[in-house]
Amino acid sequence: MNMKEHLLNRIMDALEELNVSENVIDKLEDYLEDAVDENEFLNILPDIKFYSISDDNIKKTVHALSSIKKYKNNDYMRKYINMLFKMGGPSASLIVNRAYYWFSEYNAKEFIAAGIEKYIVLVLYIEPLTYNFNKLESKYFKIIYDICSETPEALIKAASLVKTNQKMLLYSIYCNCKMVERDDTHKELLKVVEDDFTDSIDNLYENKMPEDLVKKIQDFINKNDYKLLESIIDKVKIYKFNDYLFKFLIGLSALNADKSATLKKIFQFFTRVDFRFALNSAYSIMSVTSCYSNTVNNFDMIFEIPSKYHIAWYAEKFSDNENAAKELNEKLKKDKKSFEDAIDLCEGSAKNYLISFMLDDDKKLDYVKSLENNCVNIFSKILREDEINEGDISIVEAFLNGTSSFEEVKNTLYLINPKEANYWRVNNELIDLLSILCKKIGENVDIYERSIVVLSVLKYQRYILRLASVYNKQSGNCYSKEKFQLIFDILRKYNVSVNMKMQLIDKILTNYDYGNRIADAMTVVLKDIVIQDGDEVIQNIKNVSADARCIFIEYIFKIKSEDNIKAVLDEFGDSSKKVKEKIIELFTNDLNNICYMDNVLNKLKAQKQGEREVAIKILSKWHDKNIREERKKLIKDSLSYTLEVEKSQKIRTLLMEVLGIEQEGEEKELKDDDLIKNLLKGNKKKSLSWLEFESLPKVRLKENDNYCEEDYLKAILLCYSASSNIGISVDGDRFAEKLNEFDMKLFANEVFDRWFEKGAESKKRWVLGFSAVHGGDEIVVKLEKDINNWAKNSRGAIASEAVKALALNGSSSALLIVDGISRKFKYKQVKKAASEALDFAAEQMGVDREELSDKIVPNLGFDINGERIFDYGSRKFTVNLTPDLSIEVYDENKKKLKNLPSPGKRDDEEKAKEAHSEFKTFKKQLKTTVSIQTTRMDLALSNDRKWTKSAWMNLFVENPIMHQFAIGLIWRIYKDSKLVDTFRYMEDGSFNTKDEDEFEMLDDCSIGLVHPLELNDEDLALWKEQLENYEIVQPIEQLNRKTFALTEKEKSMKYVDRFGGKIVNGLSLAGKLMSYGWYRGSVQDAGGYYELYKEDKNLGIGVELRFEGLYVGDENEDTTIYILRFYNSGTVERGSYIYDEIKEEHLLSLSKVPEKYFSETLYQVDNALSSSTTVNENWRKEIKID
Repeated sequence: MNMKEHLLNRIMDALEELNVSENVIDKLEDYLEDAVDENEFLNILPDIKFYSISDDNIKKTVHALSSIKKYKNNDYMRKYINMLFKMGGPSASLIVNRAYYWFSEYNAKEFIAAGIEKYIVLVLYIEPLTYNFNKLESKYFKIIYDICSETPEALIKAASLVKTNQKMLLYSIYCNCKMVERDDTHKELLKVVEDDFTDSIDNLYENKMPEDLVKKIQDFINKNDYKLLESIIDKVKIYKFNDYLFKFLIGLSALNADKSATLKKIFQFFTRVDFRFALNSAYSIMSVTSCYSNTVNNFDMIFEIPSKYHIAWYAEKFSDNENAAKELNEKLKKDKKSFEDAIDLCEGSAKNYLISFMLDDDKKLDYVKSLENNCVNIFSKILREDEINEGDISIVEAFLNGTSSFEEVKNTLYLINPKEANYWRVNNELIDLLSILCKKIGENVDIYERSIVVLSVLKYQRYILRLASVYNKQSGNCYSKEKFQLIFDILRKYNVSVNMKMQLIDKILTNYDYGNRIADAMTVVLKDIVIQDGDEVIQNIKNVSADARCIFIEYIFKIKSEDNIKAVLDEFGDSSKKVKEKIIELFTNDLNNICYMDNVLNKLKAQKQGEREVAIKILSKWHDKNIREERKKLIKDSLSYTLEVEKSQKIRTLLMEVLGIEQEGEEKELKDDDLIKNLLKGNKKKSLSWLEFESLPKVRLKENDNYCEEDYLKAILLCYSASSNIGISVDGDRFAEKLNEFDMKLFANEVFDRWFEKGAESKKRWVLGFSAVHGGDEIVVKLEKDINNWAKNSRGAIASEAVKALALNGSSSALLIVDGISRKFKYKQVKKAASEALDFAAEQMGVDREELSDKIVPNLGFDINGERIFDYGSRKFTVNLTPDLSIEVYDENKKKLKNLPSPGKRDDEEKAKEAHSEFKTFKKQLKTTVSIQTTRMDLALSNDRKWTKSAWMNLFVENPIMHQFAIGLIWRIYKDSKLVDTFRYMEDGSFNTKDEDEFEMLDDCSIGLVHPLELNDEDLALWKEQLENYEIVQPIEQLNRKTFALTEKEKSMKYVDRFGGKIVNGLSLAGKLMSYGWYRGSVQDAGGYYELYKEDKNLGIGVELRFEGLYVGDENEDTTIYILRFYNSGTVERGSYIYDEIKEEHLLSLSKVPEKYFSETLYQVDNALSSSTTVNENWRKEIKID
């Protein structure tokens, strides 16, 4: 299906949705292909008011327009819009705005370029814009002005089709447009606007204002009676106007006030009603730019309004602009009275800003006092908002006013704890006022310093950060060392306690905006407080957060005095993991710090477990570095001795890891009874209370079938909970060996179930390791399911831990699942964890990953003949594995059954129940195994996997499941890396050739799956014929596998474009390619990504598929495929908000890509695009191809 057919179908769907007659639909294709007269077709379309149709009934109509927009077919765009406009007139804008979300100026220009008449474009554009308060802005009117300048008649025609408000907007812009002649039409339209706006006063007040008052307003507008204005203005202010209509009427009146006395009067009157709203409306709608515009700077003269209104508005609007400051200075010189009146009109920051211009006046002291009073009032307001009691507020006010000293009020201030109802709130008025006081009067002014003290002691760090920031044109807002230093100098001057200063620093450095910018600016302050107040800093360090403790400890450590090092050593027992890691980093990041070895060694004897833990980790890191052998020996001997006397299970486990002790006999263990007592001492058992132990399954001892004590089981669990990583506990495993395995399996599964039911808390993830090790096959099934669900529900971290735990189960089925996840899993984090778990397992077994994957293929209880017996006691059932890898069930009389029957009364109850349960698990395991091995075999063919003869025999001959795979595939023999021959493994265990001669396997050969590219046409045909004769269905696509070779043109290219333009569902594309081991490219703005890629480390090649783009979490949309490129692997950085791309020097010519890798890559992409039926023929215009 080509693009035009696709769009035709979409438009047909739209017309059917709108219940347009078949007669019209039958002529649609002729209309689109110019086979009928356009007007003739449009005239047979029905009238439809789109506004009266529900959203559900216009979905296809909108979708059709979206498709035309996407494929950029201008001819179809013009014709479809003409259809919509003919049917719905202005209501067609509903369809346009649904398809475009917001029909912008850019889109309007696209419509014009597509040949859509300008009057139609105008109607579609202004229909929604006119009633949008926020869109009544000059920047949205540019396209209207452009059309008016070029084709004014289009604007007049558009106005004839729309409602009153749209009409008035178009007429106002027409009258304001400089390119329009001031002729009779101009006068007529201006008069229409004047009359409509004057008549709309009642609507402005939503018909709630008395008629006589409305009439007086209209009389002023028409008669220019200013006495009348002054007599009614206060009465008018009582009534509330409609905000939208005020902006519309007053803003558009300002637009043509220079051409109409009536419109100027409207603006003058309503400036007195609400000067802010009136001037803001004019500023929004007129084509003016900030305070650099002479028009804006002279609004008072242009509109002939009192200057006080303009000055007050101007100060509020542009208080942070230097040019505005110059303009205000000029206005002050020209009209001091209006300036003073403007101060009275203003409130808050604007009032303070205007006062700042009066500080050289003879009333300076009065104005300074006014600023000081404002400052105190703002503080009082902030404190009331944060629920501080009035008594404390009075004390703060007294300090700010200077009637109380800090010494007198500090104890009260230290105890005030604002609730901070809104964490992000900052009162900008206070910030602006303090900046004025600082700049205009000086940094040593009392009210400024006292304000800094109050903000600091009350820990309002957001204010301190704002006051310490400066604006830089290049980098924006940044933080000033000098300003921070000034603030803390003030605190020192007022003798604010070190504890309070540290808590302020804590708040500042752990602020959401924390990063290098603040940390760098605070370096001087931190050094100063540590040097000058070192003892008090050490004394109060416990009073700040873990993040702040890390920072203070680092600065204390940098000043390497004896007292400071002792202070850091004292922090070894800090309860925070973060602090401990920081201390370990400080001691080990510079080898010169090994001079403190004796101090650290002494910590091995510390009473606190945490102190010993930090010391062990520091010593371990030093041991691994390039230090003298005698020091290494001292460290090892010290750690070994510590292990001998250590009673804490957690520390013992750590020591054993550090010393590389794995087996029971390699350490002098404590007696089990003593170790269990140590594990259970104190309140440690309370950490297991959530399990409700009394209702957990009982567990028998192996030696006598008596139930073990509850504390014994708790000790095992505490062994696992003591470890910070998912793993097998040496002591826990040793204790568990004494218990009944079946009971232990039930117990472990119940522990897992309770953890899961309580939300699978991350901090109790040790349950994963314990349950996986002792939970048997049942836990494997649970973990497989939960890993998928956790990954889907944004719990990738716990899913990754669960994968590691699953690998600890040790069963072939568990490792098989982990292997499958490592090869084919949607979520990269979990996939990586599975890969790491298998790498570790392979390393422990002394094999490579693929060899491990072979070793863990389970036989699922089948014997060499592919049979498995399920014993019910009184009867037995045989399950046979078939060539197509399904199963058949037979009873003892060889009668074929549909399924394994449920246990009966005559069966051994325990045996039958267990066998029936095993069968359910077995079926799931078989399905999983077949799925994983199918993927493995497909990848083995794709990746050119080879086996030695013995490894191949062990896997494909000895394993009954893989045996069935083997007989359905064609194999190749290599000798000295050269292809010798191909063969097939027969059902009877023999081998034969393509000619059906017996084949003898060579010694010292390697075996792999033959790829169709390696066979000539004749051999390929012979093998296909043989499989057909034996009725063999291959378990994977092998002989019939689609292959791809370079074309002559591609041999000189660096990209493949043969898939370019194909349109495919994004969910399907991503899902299929990711199942082959591809990954999403970097996720960028709004969650969008534009590539899928995979890399082969062995070949050193990566491949990237570029496409139009998809959005994570919203991938069920069509996307257009662009190009496929090969490159040197590892040369592109990828991740969230990373914008790296393949560089030219890393691109590979297609001719340099291995033949089979090229074919297999295109095979995967081709499969992923198999559902595509539509092509975007204009795709090359959407992408830059080097």
